[in-house]
Amino acid sequence: MQIRVISGSPKGEKSVTLQYVRFLEQAFPEHTFSVAHVGQEIKTIERQEEVWNRLLAAVKESDGVLWATPVYCMLVPAQLKRFIELIGTRNAAETFSGKYAASLTTSIHFFDHTAHAYLHGVCDDLGMRYAGSCSAHMQDLEKEAFQEQLVLFFSDFLEAIEERRPVLREFPSLPALSSSYVPETPPAAVDTRGKRVVILHDAEPGSDLEAMVRHLTACYAGSVQVAHIRDAMMNGGCLGCCRCALENTCIYDDGFMAFWRRYVVAADILVMAGTVRDRFFSAAWKRFIDRSFFSGHVPAFKGKQVAYLVEGPLGHLATLREVLTSLVMTEKANLAGIVTNEPDPGEIDAALQALAERSVRLAGRGYIAPATFPAVGGHKIFRDEIWGGMRATFKADDRYYRQHGLYDFPTWNYLQRIGTRVTSLAMSIPSVRREVVKSMPAYMIQPLQKSIETSRVLAERRKRR
Repeated sequence: MQIRVISGSPKGEKSVTLQYVRFLEQAFPEHTFSVAHVGQEIKTIERQEEVWNRLLAAVKESDGVLWATPVYCMLVPAQLKRFIELIGTRNAAETFSGKYAASLTTSIHFFDHTAHAYLHGVCDDLGMRYAGSCSAHMQDLEKEAFQEQLVLFFSDFLEAIEERRPVLREFPSLPALSSSYVPETPPAAVDTRGKRVVILHDAEPGSDLEAMVRHLTACYAGSVQVAHIRDAMMNGGCLGCCRCALENTCIYDDGFMAFWRRYVVAADILVMAGTVRDRFFSAAWKRFIDRSFFSGHVPAFKGKQVAYLVEGPLGHLATLREVLTSLVMTEKANLAGIVTNEPDPGEIDAALQALAERSVRLAGRGYIAPATFPAVGGHKIFRDEIWGGMRATFKADDRYYRQHGLYDFPTWNYLQRIGTRVTSLAMSIPSVRREVVKSMPAYMIQPLQKSIETSRVLAERRKRR
């Protein structure tokens, strides 16, 4: 069979993900693999029609398409995102329609599931038959057990093609939003109380997003910094070179880092406004997010109130919502709200007004919502990976983690460790174990009783504000 590999890595032949593809190529010599380095060659693909046409011709002649890509910031790299956008804007979906597809990614398993869900949704939209996915850790190929599973994954993909296996669509088609947002209610300007408000966007002139940005800006009293992300003057997307790891300095000599410091670092309230293109924000926004990796695993939004304005059917895009909310939470910031152009104009006006009021109020109080599983799990993944080997290269991350006590395993609470050991030994005595099990609910709440008493102190403190 002819397998067309769409490689999303900007590193081309030096891509970690591509080594997994080469392994499959050797393991299945009876099949032909051809690789399109769309991540590395995206600028050429954009500019040269003959390159684009050759790429489409190879896809059309193939029996199956394997999307092979690293995971960058919870999704595919911006370069691959741009290629997927081109398929839509150049009306090339028919070339992919009916083709069997699978995805293969490498990462440290940080939000790899959202990257796969995005690719699956894109394949469904293109009319492809998505037959499966494989998510590998970057070093999994060194393990014989994983090699066997990788072979089984690809064998199943080949069998799906050979058998013409029926594949049901998992992600429904996205509805088109026909309404045009025109504000109906004059905004009531909210005193920002000295908090710095920044709105970053990629709005097209005359778009709903532009109108939403303008109305939200008017909801804040005083100066609000509004900037189009094209003003960051990015010369390209993240290259995955990790040269930023030593001192958190990007290899690009363009305007991005200055733009980042001027707007993102300086903000107390940060609003990011984007339009849905395929199933995510634009490739320009993805490039902006990817380039933020120059700060490594140090939380760039820490302590900020972050909000989103979305032009597009966010209500039908659970994966996009998960990425947007998780990006805030894993960065130790607080999600002040998300407003889309899906409701009626009057509802949008009210939502924007409420967003302005809430963002200022929470910024003044310094509120950061407690972390849930994505942030807690993400911290543990980064902690273990940085300590376990990445710190040799990611020097800046290692320094930050040490300074902020993020290497929190095993617990440094030695009294707790001693108490746990004593309790464990005591629990080996049948009579003690029976008593503890019988009284477990009481034991569980006993340490919390003293904390409840402090609520009175907090109530008095709140009254004095």
